[in-house]
Parts: sequence; C-alpha cells; structure tokens
Amino acid sequence: MRRQTVGILFGLLLGASPAWGQEGDPITLLVSVSERELSVRRGDDVLHRFPVGVGTGARLSRGGGDGWRFSTPTGAFEIGRKKKDPVWYAPDWFYVERGLPIPPPYSDERYRDGVLGDYALYLSDEIAIHGTQDESSVGRASSHGCLRMRNADIAVVFPLVQVGTRVDIVP
Repeated sequence: MRRQTVGILFGLLLGASPAWGQEGDPITLLVSVSERELSVRRGDDVLHRFPVGVGTGARLSRGGGDGWRFSTPTGAFEIGRKKKDPVWYAPDWFYVERGLPIPPPYSDERYRDGVLGDYALYLSDEIAIHGTQDESSVGRASSHGCLRMRNADIAVVFPLVQVGTRVDIVP
C-alpha cells in the first residue's frame, strides 16, 4: 500500500493528474474519421494520440431492399458502458456477409470471446471503441463502423475515461 501511495504522489509531483481531469477540465475523446485518429484531451491539451480503424463505408444488401451501411457515425456521444474482456454479439450482418444461416437471437453461437480485444468503450448498442485481434486493421478503413484500436492503446485510454465521458466523432 505504501509503494502505491508513494507512486501516486510521485506521479502527481511530475504533473500527472487524476483521470477525472485537473482544474475542472474533464477528459474527453476526439475521433477524426478522415485522419483515423483518436485523441485524449483535457480542455485544449492533447494528452495522447492513437491511430484507429474506422468503418469501410461498404454496403451489404440483405434482400428486399434493406441492408447495412458500415460507416462510422459522426456526432457527439457519451461512453455508456465500459467493459474489460468484452464478448462480441455477432449481429445478423455477420452471417449474411458470410452466406451462413442466421441463428436465433440470443443463441450461444452469437457470442464470441476475444473479437473486441481486451477492452471496449460502448457508445451505443452497435458502436464501440475497442481493441482487436487484427492490429493490422488499425489506421485503415477496416471495420463495420466501430473504432478499432491496438490493444496496448485502448489499455491506456480505458482507465482515463468513465461512463459519461464525452466522445466527439468528426468526419
């Protein structure tokens, strides 16, 4: 316990600040889809910059005229949930894309460990900032809309944010 306390105090002396911000400025995230970059900010200060994989913009038809567009949404969001060791729920498009039969909702077949890396920050039921099994996909238009990060990078971001942290995604 003493070592941890000394480490925290030493970090504060070196200018490190708590995750909730310093002098009232909250931590926020800014994502540029065109630059494929996520920055961690406190007020006007950029604390970290990381590459991200973004949506491909591709369209997948389901038949009957409907389907999916795999673009990263833009706008103002908040982190709604944080999860260590997240489990991915494979949506219908996963099966349609592969020409496989679609299992019933909540089938065990839909739940897949490890696909989202070590951490996930959920912005909605369908969009998250998460790690990946394929780190070569980071920095490219490679996802179905989510923001992919290298596992080591999301491990830096995860403890800095909390539920309610603002996330701005710009084109």
